[in-house]
Amino acid sequence: MDDAGTAPQLGGRIRELRQARKMTLADLAAASGISIGTLSQVERNLVSPTVRTLFTLGEALGVSAAWLIDPSGEEGKSDPYVVPADRRQPFVHSEGLRKDLISPLASKRLKGFYLVIESGSGSGSAPYVHNGEEIGLVISGVLELVIEGRARVLREGDCFSFPSNLPHSFSNVGTAQCVVFWVNADI
Repeated sequence: MDDAGTAPQLGGRIRELRQARKMTLADLAAASGISIGTLSQVERNLVSPTVRTLFTLGEALGVSAAWLIDPSGEEGKSDPYVVPADRRQPFVHSEGLRKDLISPLASKRLKGFYLVIESGSGSGSAPYVHNGEEIGLVISGVLELVIEGRARVLREGDCFSFPSNLPHSFSNVGTAQCVVFWVNADI
């Protein structure tokens, strides 16, 4: 962790992962037992986290400490343009929802996700907002997408797109798993 070239990437990776999980610094502090001040310093690369801190943060964020250090898993030797199916990075794994980051490292503005949503599961009842734009394709199952309070039911082959700053949420309203390819773009 003393490698100055790694530190800036590490703090940013932790922040991106926390934000993608819709966690505030206070949420992560509560889940990890690490103070908000320390977390803020780690995310801004003002301090290098200890190995113990990395393991604690990894557990709270649902990834391994090794992934926090090197998400490519091959210490810089991975292809920046391709992510093999067996190398997808877990992003959100909670009961009923699996969201894997599938974007290659070369993709800076676009973040692609592969979501598997069990029947009755989703993003939660409260809508959320963030910066950017989203587009997605329902691969299988039935997805209810709520944008600005209006529910839309999408089925296999249906596509959607909307500005991310509109309040939105999603859930699987079908009886089988729902699989969605979802892309978030920073604008």
